[in-house]
Amino acid sequence: MRRPLATVPDLAEHYGVSQNTVRAWSYTKTGPGPLMFRVGKFLRARWDDIDRYDAEQVGGQRAA
Repeated sequence: MRRPLATVPDLAEHYGVSQNTVRAWSYTKTGPGPLMFRVGKFLRARWDDIDRYDAEQVGGQRAA
């Protein structure tokens, strides 16, 4: 079953940062944060991409 796409508030809560920080990540293609994309006017991310990014940040260990 597919998980719903993550929203800006979801990402902010997941990483413990402000929603403005998450939006700033989306403007810097080489900056921190998982891959994000627009669905219409809304910024979204796939949870699989978030899990992959998190795993990379802890030295390549598989995310739970």
